Amino acid sequence: MLFFGLYAFLLTFLLLVPTITCNEQEEELENLRVGQEICVEGFVMDTFCINRGTLLDNPSVVSLEEPDQHSVHCLVDISSCYTSPFEMLVAPVDTKETKKYSRGWRFDDAGRQKLLELGRDTGDMDLGCTTCTMDGELEKGFRAALKAKVLSLNLQDDLLVPELSIIGEPIHSNTEEDFCDNFFGMVDILNVLTLQERETLFTTQTDASFRRKRLAHGSMMLIGWGILLPNGILFARFFKHRPDGLWFRIHKMCQPVGLLFALTGWLIALINFDVFGDRDVRFVHGVVGSIVMSLGLLQPLNAYFRPHLPHGDGEKTFVRVLWEHYHRGAGWTCFFLAILVIFLGTTMLPDPSHQLAFQIVYIISLLSMIGGLVYMKMDSKKTLGEFFHFGCCNRNKEAITDDKKEEQVSLSSNL
Repeated sequence: MLFFGLYAFLLTFLLLVPTITCNEQEEELENLRVGQEICVEGFVMDTFCINRGTLLDNPSVVSLEEPDQHSVHCLVDISSCYTSPFEMLVAPVDTKETKKYSRGWRFDDAGRQKLLELGRDTGDMDLGCTTCTMDGELEKGFRAALKAKVLSLNLQDDLLVPELSIIGEPIHSNTEEDFCDNFFGMVDILNVLTLQERETLFTTQTDASFRRKRLAHGSMMLIGWGILLPNGILFARFFKHRPDGLWFRIHKMCQPVGLLFALTGWLIALINFDVFGDRDVRFVHGVVGSIVMSLGLLQPLNAYFRPHLPHGDGEKTFVRVLWEHYHRGAGWTCFFLAILVIFLGTTMLPDPSHQLAFQIVYIISLLSMIGGLVYMKMDSKKTLGEFFHFGCCNRNKEAITDDKKEEQVSLSSNL
């Protein structure tokens, strides 16, 4: 008890001290203060794409390096993007030193809504923007100029940038004009801030937890539905020729462990990701993946309550036959749907190198399963038709009796 008390105290102390220290920082700079009215102009991007590290609609592009490639469709049509906070980016001072734009200004929810409406008025429906009006002509690289009030400098958090509340209406600024001077009669605040103040206020850092959670989700699912669970299914289907119910022991080991990995990955996704708001590949991945998980989680439950096999040479009951069809059918449904879900999932990772790595690992896993099938076929010494049970409805009575005895030996010891 003393150990847990000390642990709780140290944890609380470590969590609170940085907050207390940071909150003591002065929320004011010489050229920027809370409550000050300023004019800003620049590329507008959603924090979803910023934290991804690459653009959702163009994963080969680093978000903070080429914001001019960020499509209006991505910004205003995709739920994950337009429901996340909007930020305005600041161009690098020295392009020879870095190509990365900085995260400059973050807008409150009312400001996000104003920018969203402006983006939809600016985007071109003929160039992929489905929620845009008929008047826009812009395909990508949405910029805006606006007058705003500083709500917070957010100096206490390295991952947060100053928050603004938009005054009046923002304007589209995808031209070379000095919008702050010409439309608002103000100086762009970037021309006022010193280099040191820019370094204090702005950042190129993003929330790395976004990418870590996706890697964790993908890894759990790949181990579960890409390796353990499908191999458990294959052993249950094609390894029954081995004596003493070896297939059942392997099946009983692979399935619970695989489901535990898969359940962990599913919970990570349900808690952290929203893929059901957009009718794209992420929606298909989420819906089909949830179906696979639901069927998979029911498998150990229906296996526990399975009807027992008859003793001796008795015939299987109708309920037993029905259960076998359901249990096997659900297993094979999960097996094949999981292939689709995993391949779709690998295309959704933000980093193309991670996509390739997951795809290579999964292809190796599939090839290993094929190799395992070849080994089981050779080990069984059966013809191809007998191995895959082709023409099972015409199998002779002796073969059916042998299968039944094998299954009864392996299962009855575990009932």
